[in-house]
Amino acid sequence: MAKIKGNRNIFVLIGIILFFLLVSIVYFSPVLEGKKLSTGDHTNLLGMSKEINDYRDATGEEALWTNSMFGGMPAYLIYVKYKGEILAKVPAFVQKILPRPINLIFLGFICFFILCRIWGMPPLLSMAGSLMYGLSTFYFVLIGAGHFTKVHTLVYTSIVVAGVIFAYKKKPVAGSLITAVGLSWMIRANHPQMTYYAGMMVAVIGLTYLVYAIREKALVPFLKTSSLLLVALILAVGSNFGRLYTTYEYGQFSTRGESELTKEDGEKTSGLDKSYILDYSYDLGEAMTAFIPRFKGGGMGEPLGENSEVYRFLEKNQGKAAARQFSQSLPMYWGSQPISSAPFYYGAVLCFLFVFGLFVLKGKDKWWIAVVVVISFLLSLGKNFSFLSHLMIDYFPGYNKFRDVKNIIVIQQFAMALMGVLAVRELYLNTPDKKSLLKKLKYAWLITGGLALVFVLLPGLAGNFTGPSDLRLAQSGWPEQLLEALRSDRRMILRADAFKALVFVSLAAGVIWLFVKQKMKASYALALWVMLIFADLWPVNKKYLNDSNFESKNKVDQPFTASKADREILKDTDPDYRVLNLTVSIFQDASTSYFHKSLGGYHGAKMERYQELFDARLFPEMRDLIGGFRQPDSMDSVMQSLSVINMLNTKYFIYDPNSAPLQNRYALGHAWFVDDLKMVEGADEELAALSGFNSSKEAVIDQRFSHLLKDIGYGHAGEASVRLLEYRPNYLKYSARVGNGTSLAVFSEIYYPKGWKAYIDGEETEHLRANYVLRALPVPAGEHEIEFKFEPASYFIGNKVSLASSLILILAMLAIGFIEIKKAAGNDEEKETAGQA
Repeated sequence: MAKIKGNRNIFVLIGIILFFLLVSIVYFSPVLEGKKLSTGDHTNLLGMSKEINDYRDATGEEALWTNSMFGGMPAYLIYVKYKGEILAKVPAFVQKILPRPINLIFLGFICFFILCRIWGMPPLLSMAGSLMYGLSTFYFVLIGAGHFTKVHTLVYTSIVVAGVIFAYKKKPVAGSLITAVGLSWMIRANHPQMTYYAGMMVAVIGLTYLVYAIREKALVPFLKTSSLLLVALILAVGSNFGRLYTTYEYGQFSTRGESELTKEDGEKTSGLDKSYILDYSYDLGEAMTAFIPRFKGGGMGEPLGENSEVYRFLEKNQGKAAARQFSQSLPMYWGSQPISSAPFYYGAVLCFLFVFGLFVLKGKDKWWIAVVVVISFLLSLGKNFSFLSHLMIDYFPGYNKFRDVKNIIVIQQFAMALMGVLAVRELYLNTPDKKSLLKKLKYAWLITGGLALVFVLLPGLAGNFTGPSDLRLAQSGWPEQLLEALRSDRRMILRADAFKALVFVSLAAGVIWLFVKQKMKASYALALWVMLIFADLWPVNKKYLNDSNFESKNKVDQPFTASKADREILKDTDPDYRVLNLTVSIFQDASTSYFHKSLGGYHGAKMERYQELFDARLFPEMRDLIGGFRQPDSMDSVMQSLSVINMLNTKYFIYDPNSAPLQNRYALGHAWFVDDLKMVEGADEELAALSGFNSSKEAVIDQRFSHLLKDIGYGHAGEASVRLLEYRPNYLKYSARVGNGTSLAVFSEIYYPKGWKAYIDGEETEHLRANYVLRALPVPAGEHEIEFKFEPASYFIGNKVSLASSLILILAMLAIGFIEIKKAAGNDEEKETAGQA
């Protein structure tokens, strides 16, 4: 009988896995037609990583540096492979056999299902809970935006929490191994901010369990388990040590690190500026979108159709055709976010079950979940709860490295989903007092249903339905009558969504009532729950991520088409020069990087000094250059005056994609010798000295490098020359000739001290920073071969540590697996012997 039951359970599990796969495939069915999801972030990634991928394909080696963006930067946070991360091959295999984004949703279902099963929930209940969590609109909004690394990181949250809970509740060793594996995969997914938030949640779990351990006088077992979990953390970090080490190292020099400038406005932290960190902050209205999706209007381009006031107004004034076209994408969003493509909707059913869980659940799990929800909500308010936000930025390690603080709601959503499924588990597995349970059900329904009803009857309580975008609409020519029609439509869709929330809350409460009153079997109740989840979430998700987001594979894989200007520039066989594209937003564009080495680019962690150089000097020079195009007679003198742009070897300016580029004959080339040095004290003086200096003849040097310049001679630049012989992302070779004495060569390459090494005739030589961002090297008299090699110890040492840690973790998994299998076999043998007796 046991064997038959075991086989049946296996078939049930297989059926559930296939169902998850079916749901994922049906939602993203265009993938079966050979199409791919088209997203802005993925398109930018293709531009950012073009040089890196080309180099890997050509040589089989990793380009640890790229010159395609911002003059040059480490490639760690763009796309670098770490060979020591062998444990990552398991999720990588799943990602290969299942195309994206099918694999993202499928993994989300599977990981939450594992969490539920480890918690001891029956398979069908675990399946329903996984669907409730995995179908939340939040995930689909992230996928639609192309935030794939963020989603990959989030799906492994379930495994990490499952391991921690399993370790504290049942098997410390096995639970710790599960935690190590889940955390290793999470770190490998490479979104530090999401990993950080998950870590905050695990810290809350640990503190809550510590309080209960002290109360229950079980501190010793708690400390033993916590020690094992600490080992798990060390192994997970170790298995990704190369990635973490290089990221940490670069972080000190990126915009996430501390600036050396002292003339700041007081908003500066050791990481990002506070104003930048808190730019995307939630408010109470934004938080309500978890329950009522279009509480703040939805997205910035919502289709409404013929039932809208805007349609009626336009039909009356411009005819049906114009009204129909215009009402397909209306600026409905009126919240406080700078940009909002869609609401982060959790589901009315999920929100109701969360509130129900607050009444039903007891003990430590209820409290850590509630604390996570409250803390994440308060922190998501950002500048709207500035006291707590500034406290975290100033004193909580690492918190100042991340922007868009509303993203912390990822752990709120997870905790609320877990609370909801645990509440249903209590109903499913236990038989509590029916009278008390029905009373709690009534309270949960009154709170959630009553909240929805309030906004059905009084939508005006949400605000005046006027958003920051309305002023821009008025300035663009929208008449006041049309704006008022738009506000009426915003009021209408809030009321409609509130009514839907009321219906779903009431239906969910009704299913529980029927089950408690024994008028419906558990399996039927779960089936209805699944149907409610689909009916609640599927239509909302499809509104923001649907078949229209997919395009042909060729178009997605090759999104950039070379313009006439690009084609003309690509005829130049010079291996290393830069391009300034004035037709795009310089720091929000990766298309130029796809074809050329760009002064701009697209990345959230640029080099700090390059950003400062842009703000202080590059931007003003770009403004002068644009002014020169308006007065062609002065263009030559304007280009000659662009000392910073010229020292960055900016050989071409794109001012019209359909015209030939403007070649800059004043670009200083790959390297040059200078006649004069201007020594300064500190970053402030160094940056200020770049104003009005002649970059072709002098170099601005910080006093900290003065010990390298003792033998420098002056006035010999005309007798010296340097020429680039070979270019690779990780390697540069030059020939140099110096007539008399030692002269200083300035190289049009970005200075980065953690990995770049200079060699003269094969002997390593210390180089220095010049002109705030460039490399410089004293070169003695004579003819020499100069080489720059990028050999960061953090990458090579990190890979070795990753490999060793991964092997230890794999061996530990095999050992524990062997012990558990042997123990299970022994138990079966004892049962068989007892049966025979």
